[in-house]
Amino acid sequence: MGRDPVPHVLWSLAIPSIIATLGHTVFHIADTMFVAWLGTVPLAAMSLMLPVIFVEYALMSGCTIGATTLISRNLGMGKLYRGRYLANATLSLVFMISLLPCILLIPSIKDPFFAFMGASPEAMVHLNKYLFWQIWSFPVASCSLLLDAVYRSQGNAIVPMYSLLIGNAVNIALDPLFIFTFGLGIGGASLATLIGRLLTLLYSVSKLKQHSEIHPKFSFERNTVPTWRNVLAIGLPLSLSQISFSVGAALLNRMLSQYGEAAISGWALGNRIEDIAFLVVFGFNAALVPFVAYNLGKGDYGRVKSGFLFAAKWSVILMSSIGVLLYIFPMFFLSIFKPDGLTSLYSTASIRASTTGYPIVALTIIIGGVFQGAGHTHYNLFAQVTRNILVRYPAAVTLNALFGINGIWWCQPISSVVAFIVSLYLFKKLESSFNTPSIETVEKAS
Repeated sequence: MGRDPVPHVLWSLAIPSIIATLGHTVFHIADTMFVAWLGTVPLAAMSLMLPVIFVEYALMSGCTIGATTLISRNLGMGKLYRGRYLANATLSLVFMISLLPCILLIPSIKDPFFAFMGASPEAMVHLNKYLFWQIWSFPVASCSLLLDAVYRSQGNAIVPMYSLLIGNAVNIALDPLFIFTFGLGIGGASLATLIGRLLTLLYSVSKLKQHSEIHPKFSFERNTVPTWRNVLAIGLPLSLSQISFSVGAALLNRMLSQYGEAAISGWALGNRIEDIAFLVVFGFNAALVPFVAYNLGKGDYGRVKSGFLFAAKWSVILMSSIGVLLYIFPMFFLSIFKPDGLTSLYSTASIRASTTGYPIVALTIIIGGVFQGAGHTHYNLFAQVTRNILVRYPAAVTLNALFGINGIWWCQPISSVVAFIVSLYLFKKLESSFNTPSIETVEKAS
């Protein structure tokens, strides 16, 4: 990561990430498609569970990205022993976090929580079936995410790619079998998810000896808690920035519920399409985290700038092209879900509004990758809270009052513009520090 040409390094890290994310996105789309075939109410039930899933994965992935940053930084400084210790400490941390959603297995907590989210009694019946297996998949996923961080921090994106592809392929194959053949309905979708996560973990573990100098294990030592603090100092702001998206999504779901389950489902389908649209950008984002961290560890700030400019250029070009296609042909992509007329109408309106902001969203995501790699995830937090809560929801309320549901969709590009302005200001502030002898990060305290 510190010697080869910058384009080669970033593409070699980004392409496996893009392929893995594509496989993961195809799984989510297939999962949504099969559930959508069950009807609007089961799809709405799954949509109501999404904020919980987002929050849990935000907490776990925030910690593992924090670990990626710190491990890569230490490897750049030649401190392999420190990278191993960080991996061990983070494994126990993310596993404990993965157990938090178990509280939703208690009916007295679960029922009022989802009622507040806008779940109807009919949707709750399906939600109960989906919830159980989904919650038990989190501990398995926590271990997989940590191993993913270990591989990526060493510049290996291939093993994480194959592990996700294998798990998601099995998941997709099991979905129709469990949902329709065995008659498990929406519960079959979450059971298939658990099995897929198990296979992802098993593959990652099987490749450790051959492809990694770091072999994580559960341990609790004298410096484990201080190490947690270092990981959380980077990971928690990132988690909170992702959680702000979930909070914003929950608020929008609640607002959309006044227009019926078709509005919630239409919003969910639009988001699934956008998952595919941003694959390349998120691939570059994932590539930038270890790349930036490693080269900051070496003190090569010029290489960091070159990596940012390369990723930003390609992200804007590709997202502008994709945005035009989605704006003109939204139904071509939505048709696989077989949405009813009203759901289709809402999805189309949502997608067309969002595409107008794609280029600046792409730049914001790339800037966020630099923030993560540099350990300044509090900048991510500020930008995302501004977008998801401080601007998007108030804009949705205002636009809803003025134009009804057709106005709500435009809260997306409006909030994206504001978030980009905030991110650009913070990036310029960070960039100025690249010209100084060192960059202040939480790693200095470790």
